Amino acid sequence: MSLMSRQQPKEPSTSRLAEVRAARLQKLQRLRELGVDPYPATFEARQPIGEAREKAPGTEVRVAGRLVLWRRHGGSTFATLRDQSGQVQLQFRRDALGPDRYELLKLLDVGDFIGIEGSLFTTRTGELTVEVRQFAVLTKALRPLPEKWHGLTDPETRVRKRHLTFISDPGEMEMLVKRAQFVHNIRAFLEGEGFVEVATPALERIPGGAEAEPFVTHHAALDTDFYLRISLELAHKRLIVGGFERIYEIGRVFRNEGLGREYLQEFDLLEFYWAYADLPALKRLVERFYATVIQETFGTLRLTYGEDALDFTPPWPETDYLELFRQKAGIDLHQYPTAESLLPVARKLDIPEAVSGLGRGRLIDLIYKRVIRPTLIQPQFLVNHPVDISPLAKRDPKDPIRVQRLQVLIAGSEVGNGFAELNDPLDQRARFEEQQRLREAGDREAQMLDEEFLEALEYGMPPTAGFGVSIERWLMYLTNSPAIRDVVAFPLTRPAASSSPTEEADKDSREA
Repeated sequence: MSLMSRQQPKEPSTSRLAEVRAARLQKLQRLRELGVDPYPATFEARQPIGEAREKAPGTEVRVAGRLVLWRRHGGSTFATLRDQSGQVQLQFRRDALGPDRYELLKLLDVGDFIGIEGSLFTTRTGELTVEVRQFAVLTKALRPLPEKWHGLTDPETRVRKRHLTFISDPGEMEMLVKRAQFVHNIRAFLEGEGFVEVATPALERIPGGAEAEPFVTHHAALDTDFYLRISLELAHKRLIVGGFERIYEIGRVFRNEGLGREYLQEFDLLEFYWAYADLPALKRLVERFYATVIQETFGTLRLTYGEDALDFTPPWPETDYLELFRQKAGIDLHQYPTAESLLPVARKLDIPEAVSGLGRGRLIDLIYKRVIRPTLIQPQFLVNHPVDISPLAKRDPKDPIRVQRLQVLIAGSEVGNGFAELNDPLDQRARFEEQQRLREAGDREAQMLDEEFLEALEYGMPPTAGFGVSIERWLMYLTNSPAIRDVVAFPLTRPAASSSPTEEADKDSREA
């Protein structure tokens, strides 16, 4: 049975939670009166529980963790102790500990951290157990854990209080472990290809490199407003101007955009730039990059997202952007050269965001995302985009209304974006000026004109290929996660009006 399908527990009252906390505070005070430090600094020579469980019965072990189950039976008490590596049953016996130490157990609760020493044995039911000879209080918990049989059933509480989610469902921790392995494999591949990791500023005077509304903050010492970066691109290109040839960064970016299944307002963006490379070389590298990182992390190139089986085995198919409009939407974009001509088409397709004042590129993008992209499931490259939607990409010399760009599509979503980067400073200025006009007309996601970047570009940037992908969105699809917030530790949530005890109190951990 899934966690979400279990019966909702009765809501404990605020007064009940206050009573539980007051009782634990009394126990905390009593521990101190007995000379027991309830928050010592260390527990030395500790073994992970998972490692201790590999030992033979009769072996002496020294482990520590959180008490997650507590059962008293007269002169014997059983408990379950858990750390990140696993859990193990404990047995405390009055005759082994002595009456005074055994009485001290009355001051412990589910949720407390303790350290123990003892020997392993197997019970008559076959459960590996530690017979405890010594124990130490490591942390006294003042609030009860989520009720053990129902856990956290409210989706918002599970997101808002992720620390409680990890306690009630340790399997949730595996996502963050997998993420760490994933990022490690990304770095290993790129550094194996000769890319150097760089770090660029998160505060910018002019945000650029993407079409997104930025967050604004204030620098007190300079008495100046700055933007939180929405991309890494323009700083990286200035590094290429300066002489770097292969660079990458995994950097936090911030976009003040709406909530959604595959959107976060802050996320880790991978971008890399490769001087003297063209789009075909970038395509070959990206295909090998995805296949290598996925294989190293998941052990296979065949994964599932929802009901779709995805195969990342190279080579991937290549799909033409304008041809997709003809096939999927019945639209020949050459017949709609202006925003005014394309707007009625977008409205006919029932796209509510299609309003007067938007540029042709924004309307093309809205139609693509609403009508076309959801139909593209298997890993593939989308190429030959119109220049209207690609203000930072180099034009195609064979067709100047298109650009040299590729997108990686997975399960109906963009999961990677690459360019033959625009290095003509005059063309770049013209495109920035058009973006600025769109911004002044009301498009808050249109890019701003960045004079410092244009000045740097006039010193000369070699032919360069660049690529970017959101770590979280990529991982969301690879791990079959329903929403992007499931792959981060603490996703942003709406502030709670007050701290509710609804999901916190553990009715079954009341101490006698």
